[in-house]
Amino acid sequence: MRTEILSIHDVANGVGESPVWDAGILRWVDITGRAVHALRPDGTIDSQAMPDFPCFLALRRGGGAIVGLRNRLCHLDLSTGATTTFHMVEPDRSDNRCNEGGVDPAGRLWFGTMQDNLTPTAEPKPIAAATGALYRFDPGGVCTRMLDGVGLSNTLAWSPDGGLMYFGDTLENRIRTYRLDPDGGIVDSADFHVAGLAGACDGSTLDAEGYLWNARFGAGCLIRFAPDGSVDARIDLPVTNPTSCCFGGSDLRTLYVTSARFGLSDAALAANPQEGALVVLSTDIQGLPANRFAG
Repeated sequence: MRTEILSIHDVANGVGESPVWDAGILRWVDITGRAVHALRPDGTIDSQAMPDFPCFLALRRGGGAIVGLRNRLCHLDLSTGATTTFHMVEPDRSDNRCNEGGVDPAGRLWFGTMQDNLTPTAEPKPIAAATGALYRFDPGGVCTRMLDGVGLSNTLAWSPDGGLMYFGDTLENRIRTYRLDPDGGIVDSADFHVAGLAGACDGSTLDAEGYLWNARFGAGCLIRFAPDGSVDARIDLPVTNPTSCCFGGSDLRTLYVTSARFGLSDAALAANPQEGALVVLSTDIQGLPANRFAG
């Protein structure tokens, strides 16, 4: 396997997250920066301001995108940046916020929540309890709570047939696999990898060979897991806190990695001004196209 850094975009994201490849454009969010960014084919980056913390981004089959703001799901017009709320999230859990989100091969939107670790001014605050959950939002508009007692939702990825889902809880620092039935119900689950790995599990993507690439927050690397959960490779990065990754490019062999400055000291930021960058790598491994929400 080969990986090589192609470019580093010094975007200084507070918490860059949720990268998706969209027909020649790489899109992602900066949660604490309250923005959705787009890297264009000519290398320029444009940004759209959001009315609240944008916690994840997902594409729609009919065009446009879904953005999960702190406590609501919105349709996002990618041309204007306008948001239209279509679902309020956890009105009974006002201390929570959205975090991870993704779409399965059947076009269903899955998203997780967590106890809010951000003040209104985007300063950090501690997570005191596992009050989050994992939800499935079907194209017809029904939202179902699938798991409860989640600490910090991260990693949502699916096998191409939709029968296997990967979901992580960063507070537990583990990723689990979930067998799904055709209707999106959870049949059973199992631990995916061993404990004691470097850093904390953050966002992930699956490649065409069925290997999971996981961003290891705090450890400055990605880990490529084999289908049996063993470590296949470690890819070191020029940032401390990688947050997520996705494949893109015309042949889906370019890997885009978001990262975060959040939580780093002034000394650490001065020592490495590239913290929070978007890192672009060339690989000889092919990824999978992004699934799109059917609603």
